[in-house]
Amino acid sequence: MNLPDGLFDVGWVSVAWLLYAGAMWWAFRSAPWYKVQGDRSAQHVLFGAALVLILIWNFSATIGGGFSFHFLLMTMITLMFGPQFALMAMTLGLLGVTLNGAAGWAVFGLNALLMGWLPIMLSWWLYKWSYRHLHRNFFVYVFLNGFLAAGVSTVVALFSAAGLMWLAGVYDWQALKYNFLVFVPMLAAPEAFINGFLIAGLVLMKPQWVSTFSDEQYLHGK
Repeated sequence: MNLPDGLFDVGWVSVAWLLYAGAMWWAFRSAPWYKVQGDRSAQHVLFGAALVLILIWNFSATIGGGFSFHFLLMTMITLMFGPQFALMAMTLGLLGVTLNGAAGWAVFGLNALLMGWLPIMLSWWLYKWSYRHLHRNFFVYVFLNGFLAAGVSTVVALFSAAGLMWLAGVYDWQALKYNFLVFVPMLAAPEAFINGFLIAGLVLMKPQWVSTFSDEQYLHGK
């Protein structure tokens, strides 16, 4: 969902920018730079993922009430690169969308938190939880970390956006209920499918692009 300018007052916008700046500071400080430093192939994959986000996020559907929706793909990006590089790829993607006029500059921080940071961190938490507590095989990885994580993170991100708009007095709960929340299941299902499908294809065809996947742990001997 791309939020336009003018919906939130300066207080909400300022807090969002501060939180986003903190998230990016953490990402740059803790990122495993050795994975991309001097590796042109890895750099190309990262920038290519950001380009895919720009293309996908520019094709949004506008539904009643002026709400626009699009695929997030944050679960796939998180599984490919980890949370730090996923935040950087998301920022590049959102920058491209905002430059194109599909999102507002003032609410850049809000969009980054709702469309990026929240689903990224939730997808990463689910991946770490499954890695520690569940049997490691291909189907657990694809269906839990790909399909389920994408669907859950989308639901949480959209409900968080709705809650934020309600708290900020942007829309009343009735408008959100009938023009926004009613579409959440219809958005979460395809989001889960496309993330799971893409991750399944990547781990089969290009497993070296998915940093969280290992043939030895998820395939060999299973």
